[in-house]
Amino acid sequence: MIVALLLALHSASEPASAGREFLPSAVSESLSHALAIPGARIVPLSWSAPEGCHIRTASVPRTIDGSGRVAVKFAGKNCSGWGWARLEVWSETAVTTRALRAGEAVETGYAMVEQEVRPGRMPFVPPAGAVAVRSLPAGTSLDPRDVSRSSVVAGDPVKIIVAAGTVAIETQGRRIPCASSRACAVLPTGKHVEGHMDDSGRLIVEVAR
Repeated sequence: MIVALLLALHSASEPASAGREFLPSAVSESLSHALAIPGARIVPLSWSAPEGCHIRTASVPRTIDGSGRVAVKFAGKNCSGWGWARLEVWSETAVTTRALRAGEAVETGYAMVEQEVRPGRMPFVPPAGAVAVRSLPAGTSLDPRDVSRSSVVAGDPVKIIVAAGTVAIETQGRRIPCASSRACAVLPTGKHVEGHMDDSGRLIVEVAR
């Protein structure tokens, strides 16, 4: 079952090779230097620029964080201008190989699969000991919002200490998904709070006076 799923994911993620156009070496190098994702690769789809210029240098004014259309500034002998490169970015990212329950360790439930990277969705590898913060179907591309370093399941009750200077108020709340380095909860009023867990399992929330 796992092998079949991985084969299906891999075959669905193969970039098309047809239709690639010639890309000047200086442009190719500038795109590689601008790629902001370690270990990723670029698949050029097209290149458009004014004709008649033998490009010697090129630069990309912004970092590349996913597939799309990228402006490239170029220069050659007695010529300069701007061109457009349309490209895809591919990188390995964690994908679930089976359904995971909320609170279950993800370590044995995912594999690294090469997929196209869309802008704003970086490839992700869960940290050691991470658990799912919600139910995750097989074939889910994981991101930081899906996992936590804590085994506490979203929705679990938690004591909350709201501290302002020397004044502290204790109340009850329920855990909600949060950045892995923090702990978050929702109060009975619906207000979301963020802080850290102490040794007794209480959520400490510090507020400015």
